[in-house]
Amino acid sequence: MGKQLIGHRLLSCISRHFMLVAGTTVSTVFAVWLVSVFIYEPEYTATSQVFVEPLTSETVHGEAFAGSDYQTLEAYQVLAKSPAVLSQALEHTGSIYSVAELHDLIAIERPENSRVLNIVVSASNENEAASIANAIAFSLQEEVKHLLKVDNVSVILKAGTSGSELEENHSLSLLLSFSAIAGLMAGVLLSLVFELVAFVRRHAQFGRRKNAHLQTIFK
Repeated sequence: MGKQLIGHRLLSCISRHFMLVAGTTVSTVFAVWLVSVFIYEPEYTATSQVFVEPLTSETVHGEAFAGSDYQTLEAYQVLAKSPAVLSQALEHTGSIYSVAELHDLIAIERPENSRVLNIVVSASNENEAASIANAIAFSLQEEVKHLLKVDNVSVILKAGTSGSELEENHSLSLLLSFSAIAGLMAGVLLSLVFELVAFVRRHAQFGRRKNAHLQTIFK
């Protein structure tokens, strides 16, 4: 019985402040949508991988790359971010970035005691990040063949580019759903606060009238 009474009072409170609850909910959803679409730019990362084989008599064609195996891997990390490789990647993808801008968006990582290079690209669009990561991997492979006359770089993992638009739309839908729930709860809370303030005012006015009435009687 008590729960039913509380539920009835809550519904009555919401109905009296329906415009406040509805306005708070709609405003919250609209504000979140506005920030998500026009202000906040999400950052996506995509990773492609290349494997660097040890330099042997089978992989060396013509002039061999001088230096130790460790130096070779280190040099390939630097080469992957070189203007020659990045300009080829930009040409293949048709991206609007400059070479300097793209240089700041990528990171070449090599796990310890590994011959694998991870090409990590960050961008505001997941498809764009994946396309650039893949283009850099293949451009590095071609540049090693052309510049160093060796064929010891193989692309072993391509960054995926499928379904990202659907995932972005789904994420936005979830975000708007949560914002609607938050706005609704905020509206209900505000309506309860207004009801409490109104109750306190009525109680204070009743107390003042009662005191004034008692003072009139005893005069």
